[in-house]
Amino acid sequence: MSIYRPEQEPDAAPSGVDATVAPALVFPPLTHQRLENCAFAAWYPKFRSLSIKSRIIPLPEDFIAYLHADGVFIPGQSGITMALSDSESESDGEDDAISDMDRIKALQEATSRHAPNDDSSDDDDDNNEDEETEEETSLPYFPSLEKEIEQAIEELGSEVFPKLNWSSPRDASWIATTNTLKCHNAADIFLLLKSSDFVAHDLAHAYEDCSDEAGGVVGAGVRVRPERLDLVLRKWFDLAPSMEFRCFVRDHRLVGISQRDMTYYEFLKGIQQELEDKIVGFFEDKIHGHFPDSDYTFDVYITRNRERIYLIDFNPFAQKTDALLFEWEELLLTQERFPLRLLASEAAGQHMQQPFAFNRYPSDVTDLSNGQTVAEFAEAFYKKVQTAAT
Repeated sequence: MSIYRPEQEPDAAPSGVDATVAPALVFPPLTHQRLENCAFAAWYPKFRSLSIKSRIIPLPEDFIAYLHADGVFIPGQSGITMALSDSESESDGEDDAISDMDRIKALQEATSRHAPNDDSSDDDDDNNEDEETEEETSLPYFPSLEKEIEQAIEELGSEVFPKLNWSSPRDASWIATTNTLKCHNAADIFLLLKSSDFVAHDLAHAYEDCSDEAGGVVGAGVRVRPERLDLVLRKWFDLAPSMEFRCFVRDHRLVGISQRDMTYYEFLKGIQQELEDKIVGFFEDKIHGHFPDSDYTFDVYITRNRERIYLIDFNPFAQKTDALLFEWEELLLTQERFPLRLLASEAAGQHMQQPFAFNRYPSDVTDLSNGQTVAEFAEAFYKKVQTAAT
């Protein structure tokens, strides 16, 4: 029995679905073009006035290679807490607060001090030894990109939310000191991007479900990655999760609306019809006929005073997109629009799987944390990495 529609028997056809139609899940073909239409840089310029203020920064190839590389070294920094504790112990309390620049210098110096130098091979010539030492001590460095990011952060009010073409690093929020995606500088952003499986998917697997060939060229196959990768920085707002909704459009018709956060909010029942009317009106006035595809999903946020709706994102009408409180069968076969769907009770919310439950915390993090502070955990993690490297 459905936890969302307890009154419905398991074999009964969902409301709005033609029971005489065979329930075959036939999705609209996911083509390269349809996927690219949902990329942020493709839709944001057209819908800028409806969305949150953002900046789009094309990523250089050397930075993309850095994201692909193993390890979580942050450009310009290394050593984590080892360097911080060295620097702070040397200051002997002269300053209660060490500056960010001092921290970076200390981190860089620690990398040079602790970098391994293997002299055991007599067969290597001096040039090879120099090259190996340089490779071992070098750190990623992207001054132009960092400057562009810092300027964008300042323009957006000093706090931003990062994402790539499609995905945000929301599965990596555990690694941030705030447990959110709120970023104040380039280092915050780089750490989240390097730690996210969702970002890695954008880099190498975004097109793997596409049914056509890249650019419609016979023999081209499925594209591995976008021709252009963008870093998107969005102005940070403390959004109320209860007021986020996902909308499903099939054949140019809005067929379903679901709350996004899988938590039961009792107050939503009292304003359910108002919310639905506002979202339907927003779709008909602002979205319908302006997005290039006939089948897609889009996310919206309604302000707490319910006076404004923000367009958050577009996603393909495809199985890879979370249908939330719907079943894809319902959305594919319905002949009419479903009412706004909300969690029916706290019990229903408890049955929902926690997002990213299987990829949120690496096992090493769980094993090492043991109730430690961030600094204690970072030092333990650093020591473990150094031990594994020797």
